[in-house]
Amino acid sequence: MPLLQLPGLFALLAFLALAFGIFLGLRHRQRSKRRLSSLAAVADAFAAGNNLVRAEIGGGDAIGQLAQHLNHMIGQLEDERRALRDSEQQLRSLINAAPVGMLVIDPQGRIDSANPAAAQIFDCPSHQLCTQSADDLLLGQDAWARLLAQPNCNLEFAARRGTGSFPLEASCTPFLRSGQALQLLLVRDIGDRKAAENRLHYLAHFDPLTGIANRTHLLARLELGLQCGEAQSLLFIDLDHFKRINDTLGHEIGDQLLRGVAERLRKCVPPGALLARLGGDEFIVLLSAELAGQADAVAEQLLQAFRQPFHVRQYELFTTPSIGIAQHAHGPASASQLLKAADLALYQAKNRGRNRLAHFDHRLADDAEQRRQLEAELRSALARDEFELYYQPQIDRDGRQRTFEALLRWHSPRRGLVGSAEFMPVLEETGLILEATRWVFRQACRQQRQWQAEGRDWGIAINLSPLDFRQSDLAGTLLAILAEEQPQARRLELEITESTLLDADQQVLDTLHALKQAGLTLFLDDFGTGYASLTYLQFFPFDGVKIDRQFVTGLPDCRESVALVRGILVIAEQLDMQVVAEGVENQRQADFLRRNGCHRLQGFLFGRPQSAAACIRNSEASCSASHVNA
Repeated sequence: MPLLQLPGLFALLAFLALAFGIFLGLRHRQRSKRRLSSLAAVADAFAAGNNLVRAEIGGGDAIGQLAQHLNHMIGQLEDERRALRDSEQQLRSLINAAPVGMLVIDPQGRIDSANPAAAQIFDCPSHQLCTQSADDLLLGQDAWARLLAQPNCNLEFAARRGTGSFPLEASCTPFLRSGQALQLLLVRDIGDRKAAENRLHYLAHFDPLTGIANRTHLLARLELGLQCGEAQSLLFIDLDHFKRINDTLGHEIGDQLLRGVAERLRKCVPPGALLARLGGDEFIVLLSAELAGQADAVAEQLLQAFRQPFHVRQYELFTTPSIGIAQHAHGPASASQLLKAADLALYQAKNRGRNRLAHFDHRLADDAEQRRQLEAELRSALARDEFELYYQPQIDRDGRQRTFEALLRWHSPRRGLVGSAEFMPVLEETGLILEATRWVFRQACRQQRQWQAEGRDWGIAINLSPLDFRQSDLAGTLLAILAEEQPQARRLELEITESTLLDADQQVLDTLHALKQAGLTLFLDDFGTGYASLTYLQFFPFDGVKIDRQFVTGLPDCRESVALVRGILVIAEQLDMQVVAEGVENQRQADFLRRNGCHRLQGFLFGRPQSAAACIRNSEASCSASHVNA
């Protein structure tokens, strides 16, 4: 080939190379475009919800690497989408299972969605709730507006349920969803809670037995009236001897009687008055404002109403009221002060014989204050050993002192020597008598032992209170003192009043038997004044009886007293019992009793209560006089 043809060959080869390069470039470009289109199709498919699509493009070039990144991103997005879906499902399950009603409210106040609890609360399917608005469910003017004005606050409303209503507690919380402002309404049915609150309020202000107001309600109403300056009158009512009905017929009958009493009182009190039960058998009628002036008339009407019996099951029961009246017209006062005044007036009505009314006056308050001071001093007296035993002699048929009745005296630093009649009722009412009895019994034991050591065969009679027998172990207490002090038990006499035995049970009988077995002598005191004196002699182990002074006073001129005393002496003789007559004040009484066989006499005729030392002096003086006369 000629050399001149070589350049043309090179040019041809260059052209062919260029053309081939252009061909390869165009082919690569088309392939890349197809690969990129495939990537775009994968992205569109994933966006359309195909979670399984993946880019199937290999190679290590940029497009291959882009395909790998796309597949990785799709995997991550699918994991996140799955996690979000699971979270939404869990949230939906929680919302559906929540015991609190949840409703989503749109900006127009319409219900967008509701959970099953809301449907149950409103007794309406969820899809029907979504056709209503919040104002359709909540009763009351501007209820939904009030909720919106106080976000995240619990408010109480009446809500509609079917054709009725119920109490509801609701709160709303604003939130955004897809850029839309919504409200989450939380609702709770508080019907049970309200019923419980109402029940607690009822129990706090009303008596569950009778259904009338209780002490708390009364005091609140009374205080309010006093603060308003209204006139107030209180009628404090207590049933006479209600305890006997409870003890004999049982508390169930007693409770039914109290219901009957409350109903009868309710019918008697005027409209506008408040009837309350303080507790037990105590009732109050509160008359306020213009009713306050009717206190006496209302009280008299109540007394008349109780003349008719109460019928409880098969029983026809009679009970009477004692009524204390306290009034307040003007000036400062408190509910407790007025209630205390009415209580003092009631106490006065009881003291005057029961079944009557009594008015408060300031003398009653003075008496109550003196009694309070007396009670405080008596408590100190027991601690300071200010008591002393005095002894009144009992004379036998031969005129000799054989036994002395121990009588309690109080050496008060402020009052001087005080007789038992002044302070014994307070000891009884306060329960201090229990401690006083133990002290008396111990001192009597010591005195008897001392007299016995001095060669004086004197006995001591000791009084027991009815309250002493309410102790669970009276016999054990007295026998323990007996063992410690070591007197001669046979020279100690225990005097038991008939009132002790009025409601006696097996415990009282066991106590008397235990004391008698220990060698103590038992006397029935105030014989003849009770309801069943002869029955007591039959069933209880008494060694003797003590004739009450009211029978002795009429001797020997009163025919009834003569017959009764002779009858007692005959019965005692037949039962081989000793008889002591108290209250003997003149020789004619003494002569009659001795002629009819009375064993011992006691009274001012033979000596007043005196100290133990005075007993010895008088005895020695009597012996000296006897020797001189001899």
